[in-house]
Amino acid sequence: MDARDVVGHRLRLPPDDLVERGVLVLTGPARTWLDLAAVLTLGELVAIGDYLLYWESPIVTRGELSAAIEGFSGRRGLKRARAALPLLRTRSESPRESMLRVIIVLAGLPEPECNYNVFDEQARFLARGDLVYPEYKLLLEYQGDHHRTDRAQWRSDIRRVGRLEDHGWQVLQFTDDDLNDPTALVARIRRRLTQRGW
Repeated sequence: MDARDVVGHRLRLPPDDLVERGVLVLTGPARTWLDLAAVLTLGELVAIGDYLLYWESPIVTRGELSAAIEGFSGRRGLKRARAALPLLRTRSESPRESMLRVIIVLAGLPEPECNYNVFDEQARFLARGDLVYPEYKLLLEYQGDHHRTDRAQWRSDIRRVGRLEDHGWQVLQFTDDDLNDPTALVARIRRRLTQRGW
C-alpha cells in the first residue's frame, strides 16, 4: 500500500459524536461538518451545511450544528464554522448554487431567494430559478457542464429563458469560471440589480 501524501491524526471523541453504520463507527454529521471547517473554504462549508439542512431530507438541524460549535471552543476552524452557520439555507440544491450565494451575500448585495418558483401574471408556472430576486425580476442560474453537453437540457434551457424574458425577467447565467472571478461576478449582478431599481 502506498502511503505517500497520507497524514494521520489522532483525537479523543465523546461517544455522542459517533454513529454506527454497519460495522463502521464514524463521526456524526454535525461533528464532521465542524471538523471540515478547519480545512474547507467558507463557501465549501456553507455548501455542505446547506446539503445537511436540505428541507426535503434534512440530515441534521441548525440547532445540532450550533450545539457542535458551542461544544468545542478553541478548535481550528471554529471561527469559519461560526461565520458559516448564519449563511446556511434549507432550499439550496447544489454546492455551486450555495457558493454563488455566499459570494453575493459577502459582497453586500441583497440575498436572493433559493430555488424560487416564478409564475406569470395569470399564476402559470414559468420556471424555477436557482437564485432569484422576485422584486427585481432577476434570476441567477449556475450552469453546470451538463447544461451544455446534454442536448435536451440545452434546448430546454433556451426555451425557459425565452419564457422568462417574454414576461419581463432577466436571466444571468454563471459557470465555474465566474466563481473563480468573484469581483467580476459581483459587479455584473450589482449592475443588473441597479438597472432594475435596486
